Amino acid sequence: MGTLTVAAGGGGDAITGAAIAGRHATAGPPIVMTYSWDRLMIDPLPGPRTAADFTGLRKLAPNVLEVVATTTPIGGAGSSLPRLAAELPARLLLLDPSGGAVGMAHQIVAAVEYFQLDDVDLIDVGGDALTNGADLGLRSPLADQLALAACVRTGIPTRLLIAGAGLDGELPAAVIAERLTQLDAQDLPALDAESIAAVRHVFGWHPSEASGLLAAAAAGRRGSVEVRDAGDHVEMTDATTLLSAVDAKRAAEVTPAAQILDAKSLDDAERSIREVTGISEIAYETQKAKRLATGHAHEPTEADLPVVDRFADSARLHGAEFISVRRLSELVGATTLSTFTALTDLLATNRSKRYEPSLYRTT
Repeated sequence: MGTLTVAAGGGGDAITGAAIAGRHATAGPPIVMTYSWDRLMIDPLPGPRTAADFTGLRKLAPNVLEVVATTTPIGGAGSSLPRLAAELPARLLLLDPSGGAVGMAHQIVAAVEYFQLDDVDLIDVGGDALTNGADLGLRSPLADQLALAACVRTGIPTRLLIAGAGLDGELPAAVIAERLTQLDAQDLPALDAESIAAVRHVFGWHPSEASGLLAAAAAGRRGSVEVRDAGDHVEMTDATTLLSAVDAKRAAEVTPAAQILDAKSLDDAERSIREVTGISEIAYETQKAKRLATGHAHEPTEADLPVVDRFADSARLHGAEFISVRRLSELVGATTLSTFTALTDLLATNRSKRYEPSLYRTT
């Protein structure tokens, strides 16, 4: 008895999924299935990792592969999953997208059968899983839509859970709220400090921005945050902590997921999503990886603290109460996981009144 949690977008959603599932777990740690599809800061290779990219996966059954602390990415790949497996109060299963929605559905069914579960919760932080494919600001539809298609294809009762609406800076919170209403969303208990207490420490080293900001909002933080890439602002409000559930099948009918239910490879799914949305996040990651390969990550030191404060002052002048640590890492050139962690350690030691996981106060 119980529920399989599937993380729609990978690492950050897996962290939030572990927190949400943990609220109801009664017989052992929750089971979370997730891509290994990390930002280039963690994994320098574009796109998601497959089972062939790891050693040390624990094979529980055919199509059921558990990531453990000693699992290791190979061939130049990187992954946050082994460390998450060590630190999260959940068991992590690898979701391998190489076989498209068809192959992923087989994995989900196998996991549900192995653990004798009843249903599936698909978690998306930010809410862009509800895109119609034509939304302005949409940047990364493939992972979410492929996970949604795979869950629906299983035929297992599945809810799509939306948390932190608008935090990923793609679809505005108001648009997400409208679509939740159209899909007759069910309101679930909002996230609070107790909900995320067991996972918040992870954001001291994990650079997931949207999930980190959701955890901060659940801990009571409110205000405007300058975030990565273009330095846009997102808002942490009371609504940020709301958790909503919609029927996944209904959601798939009105999103690009409907076009990839029969996709038998990642390439097939990527091609269809690109045709529908005009967006290829794998192509974007490939170009970004080439740019990053020509530069060198900066190791932050105390000499960077005045620089950090100047960036924070600039964000404040533009109306932000906070600047995300992910944004700061981008601005100071801490573009690898080790340099990101060095930055968080630096801020925790020298700016403890302004820093907390994922956030830096601008005042």
